[in-house]
Formats: sequence, C-alpha cells, structure tokens
Amino acid sequence: MPGRWSLLAGATTWCGVVLGLSSVRLGVLAAVVSIATAAIVRRLSVRIGVVFAVLGILSGVVANERVDAVERAAIPQGHVVLVARVAEETSEASHARAVGEPMSIDGIPWRGPRLALIGLDPAASVGSTVTVDGELRAHVSRVRDEIVAGVMIVDATLDIRHSTNPIVMAGAAIRGRVTAIYDGSVAGDGLIRGLLIGDTNRLSAADEEDLRRAGLAHFIAVSGSNVAMFLIAWWFITAPIAVRPVLRVVVGIAGLAVFAVVTRWEPSVIRASVMAAVPLVGGLIGIPFDPWMAMGTAVTVLLLVSGQLALSVGFQLSVAATAGVLVGVAFARGRKPGWLYLPLFATMGAQLAVAPIILVVFGAVPLVAPLANLLVAPIVAATTAVGAVALVLPPVASLADVGAMTILAIASAAATGPQLGWAGTVTAAIVGTAVVWRPSRPLGIAAALLSVIVMAGSLSTWPTEPTMVVLDVGQGDAILLQDPSGQVVLVDGGPDPRTLDRALRRNGVKRIDLVVVTHGDLDHVGGVIEILASGTVRELWVPRFAVETGLLAEAISAAEFGGARVARVTTGLVRHTKTLRIEVLGPRRKYQTDNDGSVIMLVSASESVFLGGDIGAVAQAEVPPIRPDVVVVPHHGSATTDLTWLERVVGRLAVLSYGENRYGHPNPDVLGVLAGTGTEVRQTHLEGDIAVGLGSAP
Repeated sequence: MPGRWSLLAGATTWCGVVLGLSSVRLGVLAAVVSIATAAIVRRLSVRIGVVFAVLGILSGVVANERVDAVERAAIPQGHVVLVARVAEETSEASHARAVGEPMSIDGIPWRGPRLALIGLDPAASVGSTVTVDGELRAHVSRVRDEIVAGVMIVDATLDIRHSTNPIVMAGAAIRGRVTAIYDGSVAGDGLIRGLLIGDTNRLSAADEEDLRRAGLAHFIAVSGSNVAMFLIAWWFITAPIAVRPVLRVVVGIAGLAVFAVVTRWEPSVIRASVMAAVPLVGGLIGIPFDPWMAMGTAVTVLLLVSGQLALSVGFQLSVAATAGVLVGVAFARGRKPGWLYLPLFATMGAQLAVAPIILVVFGAVPLVAPLANLLVAPIVAATTAVGAVALVLPPVASLADVGAMTILAIASAAATGPQLGWAGTVTAAIVGTAVVWRPSRPLGIAAALLSVIVMAGSLSTWPTEPTMVVLDVGQGDAILLQDPSGQVVLVDGGPDPRTLDRALRRNGVKRIDLVVVTHGDLDHVGGVIEILASGTVRELWVPRFAVETGLLAEAISAAEFGGARVARVTTGLVRHTKTLRIEVLGPRRKYQTDNDGSVIMLVSASESVFLGGDIGAVAQAEVPPIRPDVVVVPHHGSATTDLTWLERVVGRLAVLSYGENRYGHPNPDVLGVLAGTGTEVRQTHLEGDIAVGLGSAP
C-alpha cells in the first residue's frame, strides 16, 4: 500500500502542477472540485490524491507567478558594471550564453531576476562571482531551462572570484578533470564526456543525431546508473570518515549534491539523485523504500519544489524510462535465462514507456532501438567505468576511447533503420505482442515479415527530377539542391549544426558536392561549419568581396581542414550539374553591409529559382532583369526588401524561410505584395521542409 500511495501522490501532484501552470482559474476550480470529492468519497486513497493534487496546483501557480514576475521585472538598461553569481556557465548547449544571478549594478545592490550574459570569460564557472562591464537591456528569453529577464552584452570581464563552497569546489574539480582528460583530441572523447557527465559539447552533430535515431541518446543524459556508479566510487573514497550510519547517509547525500554540480543539474540527474537520497534517509529513520516508493516520493518532492519540471522533456523522459525499466524487470523476474530476459525486458519496457514522449517531441521513434540498446548497454557500462578510472590513471583512457568508437559505430549503423510515426509505433507494438504471446505467435511472425516487406518498399528514394528543398532550420536559411544523378548543393545551413544534420538526414543526404555560404551571419553559416570540417564536402563558395572574419573565416578554415576547395565567387560564374545550371549573379562589388554582399544565384532546370541570401534594396537594384519561376524571398521576408523590385521579380511561387524570431520576419508589407501578385506563398515555419520540383534539364 505505501508504494501505491507514493505513486498516487506523484501522479496526482503532476496533474495538479500541470493544471496550476495552465491557468490559475482552472487550477482553483480543480482544487475546489477535488476537495468536494474528498468530502463525499471518504476513501483514504482518494483523500491522499486530493491532498497532493491541491499541493501540485499550488506549486504550478507559484511556478507561473515566478515566470510572470520575471516578465514584469523592471530591468536597468544601458552601459553598466554588473556583479553577479554564475548560475549556469557558458556552453554550446546554451548558445554561448551564461546565466547570472545579479548582486549589484553600478555598485548599488540589486537582487533582480536572472540575466543572460553573452561574452562572459569561459574561466567563470558555476558558483563564481563575476564583475562584468557591458550593455544591459531588457529581453525576456530562455537559456536552456532558465528564464531570464534581460541580456548583458559583456565587453570585459573585470573580476572572477570562484566559489568557496566545498560541494561546488568538489564538483568543479571533478568536471574539470573529466574535460581535461577528454579534451576532444581523440575521436571518442565527446561521447565519453557525455557518458560521464552529460556534456555533449565535444560530440559532433552527426554522432549525436546517430545516437538519437538509434534510440541511444539516453546514455548521454546521465541518470540512475551513473548516479549509482558515482555513489559507489564516492563511498569508497569517503569510507574512512563515513564509519557510522548517520555519517554514511550525510556523506552519501553530499555526494549526490556533488554529482548534481558535476552534471550541471540536468533534470534526469536531479530525479535520479533524489530517488537515490530517499532510501538513504528512509534507512536512517527505519522506513524501507522499494524502487516504486522511491520514484513516487522523488517525483512528488521535486514537483512540489519546482513545478516547471512537469513540462521539462528531460524530466518526463527520465521518469518514464525509470518506470518502464521497473515494469520490465518485474516481467523478467523468474524467467530463464536471466542474463537474457532481464536486459531484454528492461530495455523494451523503457523504450515503450518513452515512445509517446519521443513521438510528440521528435515525431518518430527508431524501430531498432531495443536491439541497439541490448548491444550497446554492456559496452556503455564498461566504457563508463573505464572512463572514470582514467581520471585517476590517464593511460587507460585509450581503452575507453575504443569502447566509445564501438558505440558510435553501432549507433551509425542503427540510425539507418526505420523511424516509426504514431501508426507505425502502434503497429509495431501490436505485432511485437503477437510474436511474444505464444497463442498468436505464428500470426505475429507472419505480420512481422509483412511489415518488413511494406517498410522496405516504402523507403524514401532520391528525387527523379531536379529538386530544391528549403529546409526547416528555424530562423535562418538552408536550401538543398538535389540532382537526380546524386549530386548535392547546399546553400547556407541555418544557425545550428544539429538541426541541419537532422534536416539533411530527412532528405537522404550523406555527402555534399558544393556548399555555398552566401554571407557570414550566424543564421546562414552557423550550421555548416561542422559539416565543412568533416571531410564530406568537396567545394565551398564564399562571396568575393566579404571581409573574412568571424564565422565566415571559421567556415573557410573548417573547409580547408576538411579538404574542400574554397572559391571566392562573384558575378559571371556558372556551374553545371547533370540537370541544373547554377549562375552567380552577385555580389557585383563591395557593399557597405554584409547582407548586400551575399552570394546571389539563379538556378535553372525546366523552371528557375532565385536565391538571394539576405540582400536588401541596394543590392536588389543591381540584380539584372530576371523573372524566375520560384523566388526564395531574400532576408526571410524582412522590411529591407524593395517592394517594387519584389513585385517585378516574383513568379508563380515565393518561399519564406524563417522560424520564431523577434525581428518581425516576414514583414506584413512583403506578405501584402506577394498576396497582391497572386503568387503562391509557402513558409517553412508553418509547413516544415518545402520541396519544389524543377522539372527536367533545360
């Protein structure tokens, strides 16, 4: 019964938090109805559910109020000197933004909401107190799971004082040791850092996407097994001082806090740490906790402390996977041989439990995930253990690297397997159940074979005509030109390499003949740098007259490192694939702005496409007279476009490439002109990838 009550408490708390987060009025109404129900139905389980549902509603309302308070906060703006404590340090995952808790502004104490810090010295780690000089402006946004009320553009970091908190110091020391040993100089370092501390900054976009598509990404979201391994090592190290039960519990909880600092408070780690702390405390006070009780109690406590966790995908996946593992272990109990059934059912339970969440977030689940997990799980355990030992004995790090490369090889092979949507997942679950259940096994096997044949026949094929695909990469441009011969041209790559890698996979692209970087803005070049360095690109085009600094210089360096030929192009250059003619129309000269200096192209088959990067009215006035069939509207449809020029140039179809943004893209006047011409308008933000067939060769 206590186990059921703890699970009931966790479930009703979660429901209450969601209601409280969605609407204060709805939450109050739900609380009133719940209390009335408890008054009528006098069962203990009902009353327990009502109590925790009401507490959850209060937690959700409080969490919403915290967000509202941040959004309403008055932020001093202008050039300031800020003193802040670093709550989250700079990383690629936070798009080079740190999060700081302000302490004073211009020498005056100020305890306002958290702020994003752009350009903070990387030496400033979590817990450090920093003094920075720069421009502060109000702008509510999110940095990972943190909501911030303003952005500080740091001109200079004047002072860094590292934390003297022993737990923070211990966590920073361990994290620093991991990043020093696995510094990215060896191919498997990025994965090992992910396995040990959940840091994927050194893991390539392609490898991370392989892990996701193979159903193995949970291994780099450190959780229960990592916490258990860390606690064992922690207790071994602290054994001389943890001689009494009370000290052992205190030392164990301190160790969990240290590990949370090491992994930077990932939701999965927080859940696993609290779940591990519950039986420690329970043992001390004489209350035994089984795994279900520990999970229910951990979920309840965490949601009451931080209601926003209810909406965290990482937290949802962690809880679902843990529940799936516990169910799978229960089904495997008593089955022989145990070495086969225990990992099989635990893996299948976890995969089935997280499938609905993955379908909602990513739109597909990998069919081969259970098999890939069975193959990889023992290798992950061994690699993680050896990787941890290497922190003390660095020479064994090479063995961990072998394990990491093996995991990545399996992930790469499994990533090519079928990805199932809702219908496919339900079908696979039914067929799998029929195969496992003995009375229906013959029918299940026949259905499985039929499913394999159907999936094999429905695999996507390369386009049979020249095709342009405007990829959905969020706020940015990434345009794919596919020739039936297999040749590929990529024009820009959006801001994020992982998003671009996912988009290329959706379209069956494994190598690229030509990458065109129209200009050096992040939303055009940020995604392609990693691909250029990978050695899978043959040639890179950049604008002739651009100043080669910043991201543009980084792209050129990456291309040279990857062995791609670099060409600085201007008007007059023509390139042919088997069915496409690519003519460069600009830049014609040096312009005052980088946007006007974008590479401009006219791509022709039976139909023609105009690609203009981010050119504005100045460069548009110098484009030679053209009337293409398709126009990718320059600069995401911004107000920099000359409306008269657009009306004159646009053909049967206009494509707008953009995502959520604060720039007002696309501009209403641009949309009005397009509507007035009768042109069909398509938008990546509304449709996703937009494929346009260009017919046969001219």
